[in-house]
Amino acid sequence: MTRILPLGAKAALATGDSNATTVGNATVVRVLSNAGAAVVVRIDSDDNVIGSFTTVSGTADLVEKNASDKIYVTGNAVEVSKVGFTN
Repeated sequence: MTRILPLGAKAALATGDSNATTVGNATVVRVLSNAGAAVVVRIDSDDNVIGSFTTVSGTADLVEKNASDKIYVTGNAVEVSKVGFTN
C-alpha cells in the first residue's frame, strides 16, 4: 500500500474550468470523489489540456502534475488535497 504524506488541508473543488487550481502548487494531488463520477482535467499554465480521466464515486485517486499545472473537474464536485509520498 502506498503511504501518503498530507501537505495541506483538504478543500472542496467545485465544477468548471473557472475553478481550476494548482492546489497550492502541489506536484501530487489526492482527488476524493464522494458526490458521483467526475472528470478530472489537467491543464498547463497556459490552459492547454494535458490529460483527463473519469473518477468513480466513492474513490480517491492520486494525480501527479507539475507545480504550475492546474486541475479542474466536470460532472460533480470533489475534494482535493496536496500530498506527497513517503517511503
